[in-house]
Amino acid sequence: MSNDLSVKKSTLPATPSMQQAGTNNFNVTNQEGGIVNFNITYQQGGPANSAEMMMVIQSFSTEYYQLIVTCEEDVFSNNMVTIPASRALTKYNVPAEIFERCSTLSDAGIKELKRIPAIICRENTELKGVTDPTQWAMYAYIKKVRVAGKNIQIVFNPIAPIQQQKLCDKRNAVFFDLNMDCAITDLNHSAWSVHKTNLFEAFDETGIPGMPRPM
Repeated sequence: MSNDLSVKKSTLPATPSMQQAGTNNFNVTNQEGGIVNFNITYQQGGPANSAEMMMVIQSFSTEYYQLIVTCEEDVFSNNMVTIPASRALTKYNVPAEIFERCSTLSDAGIKELKRIPAIICRENTELKGVTDPTQWAMYAYIKKVRVAGKNIQIVFNPIAPIQQQKLCDKRNAVFFDLNMDCAITDLNHSAWSVHKTNLFEAFDETGIPGMPRPM
């Protein structure tokens, strides 16, 4: 039986200017009749938040994107990710120029990271590029970064959800610069990485429509 998902109902706005305070429910129905309720809580609401989001999106890099993978269950409830410092922006998972400018999390480095669009996701539920069809990732932007002992806390603001299976598909993974050809893929372990690829071209190539982008 097919596990393809189709959107049944969504109060998630199509553009940042329509963003509202509170929690929006993103309901999805699969072919077996089950309904997935995906709640997105915006930390700040109203017109001010909309203006902030539009300004951030307009400043987004089209050269890089950040991938933040976590095992935290509540990542989309509190819009914060905690990553071990040993897995954050290491020289093995970011371009050399980003490692040089951003890995120490200086004020200038954090400022640059805030201009790079992000995909936040929980670890895949299985190995070899397979995950539950009800699992979702989030297209987002970074609001704050702070060091907390041996961990780094990343506070983000959600923009729009993405079905995580879209990222796992090997045909799509190429456009997102993701490794899906081994048992433990880029979506199987918690880490903060930066990929040198145009996220918006990747959205277009893989059939993920309606994602707000810089003009």
